[in-house]
Amino acid sequence: MEILRLASLTHPQPLNMRQLADIAPHASELTVHAGHRLLLDGPFAHELVLVGSGRGRVRCAGEAVAELGPGDVFGALAPQRTVYPTASVTAITDLHLVMFSTREIRLLRESAPEAIAALLAACALTAQGRGEFPSLALVPAEAA
Repeated sequence: MEILRLASLTHPQPLNMRQLADIAPHASELTVHAGHRLLLDGPFAHELVLVGSGRGRVRCAGEAVAELGPGDVFGALAPQRTVYPTASVTAITDLHLVMFSTREIRLLRESAPEAIAALLAACALTAQGRGEFPSLALVPAEAA
């Protein structure tokens, strides 16, 4: 992922350019179009996912339990999280996401511990600042 693109998607807690340079090669970008649902029995159960832009609705057992927006974080690696077993996320508008696999987080912890610590701290601050709900860990049914 390009450094400036990552910088534009990791708001409102900006990272410095060195941290972005360390993190960017480990990030993947995904766009989920409005009306489409994220499949949580795949990679999302084991990733850290940041919402760069757009809105998504979290449903658990058919009930809407939360709404995601820019700066929100979800996935099994999300800091300060509420676990919603069998939850799903449906894009209300186009969602632009930044994703880090468990493997990429591990590599970052080894090669750039300051950068990954800053990213996770920014995610935690964003979650605390929202007040509505903490970051979400969305767990597939078979893992619940």
